Amino acid sequence: MAIPKLVIDGLTPDERLALIERIWDSLSSEDVGLSRAQRDELDRRLDDMERKPQDDVTWTEAQRRVRERKR
Repeated sequence: MAIPKLVIDGLTPDERLALIERIWDSLSSEDVGLSRAQRDELDRRLDDMERKPQDDVTWTEAQRRVRERKR
């Protein structure tokens, strides 16, 4: 498959990021497989979540905690 030549050097950083986002969004989950290590890590996290549901936090709470760490 021939990839059309793109002149990305002339794009602004925002334009390049937008291009990356469009390419990423064009892929389905079937297009991007997981490695064995990634699958094992997801399984480990799911098992941990099921064993200790009291440790779960909302996305909003997780974001708040990350922002506090940056200070």
